[in-house]
Amino acid sequence: MNNYNNNLNNDMFENLPITRKQLRIFLCTFLAMFIMMSLQHLGVTAPANPIKLIMPIPENSEPQQPDILKSVRPMLEEKINTFTLKKPTAQIIAPAHASSIIDSAAGYAVVDLDTGEIIAAKDGSRPLPIASITKVMTAVVALDLANASELFTVSQHAATIEPTKIGVIPGQQMTLEELLNGMMLVSGNDTAEVIREGIDAKYGEGVFIAAMNEKAKIIGLTNSSFANPQGFDDPKNYSSVEDLAILTHYALAHYPVLAEIVKKDYHFVPANDHHKQFDMFNWNGLLGVYPQAQGMKIGNTGDAKKTTIVTSTRGGKRMAAIVLGAPRIIERDLWAAQLLDLGYERTLGLKPVNVTEEQLRAKYNTWKYWN
Repeated sequence: MNNYNNNLNNDMFENLPITRKQLRIFLCTFLAMFIMMSLQHLGVTAPANPIKLIMPIPENSEPQQPDILKSVRPMLEEKINTFTLKKPTAQIIAPAHASSIIDSAAGYAVVDLDTGEIIAAKDGSRPLPIASITKVMTAVVALDLANASELFTVSQHAATIEPTKIGVIPGQQMTLEELLNGMMLVSGNDTAEVIREGIDAKYGEGVFIAAMNEKAKIIGLTNSSFANPQGFDDPKNYSSVEDLAILTHYALAHYPVLAEIVKKDYHFVPANDHHKQFDMFNWNGLLGVYPQAQGMKIGNTGDAKKTTIVTSTRGGKRMAAIVLGAPRIIERDLWAAQLLDLGYERTLGLKPVNVTEEQLRAKYNTWKYWN
């Protein structure tokens, strides 16, 4: 008999046009209203929300967003950053250099990449727009989440991204290493978009930008945010000269492919079954001008103005100069060279190179733009 009654009750609930959850909510609401009316009848002030007596409602009832980085976070965390900066007691340019460097720049730093010492800086921790220097983080995350030989397919959308581009063709395919050459040397915005789309197609929409910001946290960047892979002006796309010094050291120390790319003054990609040929010139004005200079990256947008990261090795010491917010390319490169001079003078006592405008303009005249 008991089994019969249980089955009958279950059948009754299953045949009702409401769910068990809805029925419980109805009963709780009815009971709460009954309590409120009874309290009022007795002259007792009822609580403002009597339903909470029966069924407390969480303050934040919105569903949690899924963790889109769950599958890629271990790859982002694999290479550990141990490089830290040592700030000087006084961040003032030496008087001998004061007339030529720089205070009209938004921010700058010269950093000893061997010790982490900040030799001189202006507004080192201030968040600033950085333009295409963003692509250093784009390259780092891309190499975390894909092999250098992995093929990426060019979309119609990616092929239209301007202003700086290498001229990728919709439907053609390029390896990640080929795309990185185009992105880091020519500053191709189209190649950066191909990379973003390829990673998102592989791991899920929105993963790439989320991974850029997660990577910044992982390696200890405290004043950086990324909103796109190119470095287009955006209130959420910025960094600081100190963060960029850490990122530069990290990229060169952990990604040999990237370290080799930024050394190049020119790179030729021959045509093959996947794509046309490409001529890629590095638009870093100090390569071949300042001793042992190599990348990291240059940039240019309306908000950021002219930006650059340049590294050099003299006397066995590695140095990085970072300039943000220069008014023109010529100042960008002159100031970076003067910062490197300052760094080597202070640490090794080396004589300044004293790069001239004439040297830089001769360098600029060698650049060609190919589609």
